[in-house]
Amino acid sequence: MRKILVTGGAGFVGSHLSKKLSEMNFDVIVIDDLSNGRRENLEGVKHRFFRLDVSKKSHFIKFSQMIEHVDVIYHLACHPRSLSFQNPWKDVSVNVKGIINVLEYAKKIHPPPKIIFSSNSGIYGTPHKLPIDESMPDQPSTPYDVDKLAAEYFLKIYHDAYHIPITIFRFATVYGSRQRVSRKWKPVIAEFVIKMLKHIPPTIEGDGCQTRDFIHVSDVVNALVRAMDIDTGKSVLILSSNTETSINDLYKTISNILGFDAPPKKAPPKLGDVRRMWYDNSKAKRILNWEPKTTLRDGIEKDVIPHYKKVLGI
Repeated sequence: MRKILVTGGAGFVGSHLSKKLSEMNFDVIVIDDLSNGRRENLEGVKHRFFRLDVSKKSHFIKFSQMIEHVDVIYHLACHPRSLSFQNPWKDVSVNVKGIINVLEYAKKIHPPPKIIFSSNSGIYGTPHKLPIDESMPDQPSTPYDVDKLAAEYFLKIYHDAYHIPITIFRFATVYGSRQRVSRKWKPVIAEFVIKMLKHIPPTIEGDGCQTRDFIHVSDVVNALVRAMDIDTGKSVLILSSNTETSINDLYKTISNILGFDAPPKKAPPKLGDVRRMWYDNSKAKRILNWEPKTTLRDGIEKDVIPHYKKVLGI
């Protein structure tokens, strides 16, 4: 039975991945500091849990003394993009020191485990053409983007120096059940759904014409699992739906499903916001023999809304 380590495994994507890996009968080991993740996200998931901070070298040394060998590492733990301007020091600590601690742990294992890393499509910034593919230049616009890009370079350097196999994914905007919404952390689909279920008009930042490429968490998890046994070298792979949706159209879709007829509130644009996000997923489709299967409407109607209805007791 292969041992699979998932950092950030009690979080949104991490808990969905941990559940899938558990169902596939892997020995799943979860690391999470529970700053954003929740233990209840792992209910019914067979796993071993370690509460630790990936940015702290001492925590990882202690972990390595308890778990000396793993076969695959999914590094999903991160400090959120939306908070990176507020606390760039924390962003560097989690997103850069975190990957260094993972790599230092991995290089001592023989043979070294494969590391599958969740990076960020926002690194491409505002493009000169659409859809964005992996050949586009990097134009980071937030501390988070810079730190994720730095993490990618650390992965490539350790791959060359210590022969650690890696896969680097740049995620589009992932959505689905179990996304945490708080005063500081407001993923747009979850935020819109929760507010409308409470009969509160959600807020659109800017004019709402900014676009996102929304991909359902189940499609991301399927790609992550496929990458386990496929050699992707050092190249970056975009995971997206290859569909561009404006925030205004997203608002209309959710309000139509829920029968919510109030107009949105308005707020100034977010600092460092990317105007248009539309990503070409053809490289990932070709290399992984993968494709997204969940449409935006189905993902919202069949997964997101039922989940938050249950959370809210509706």
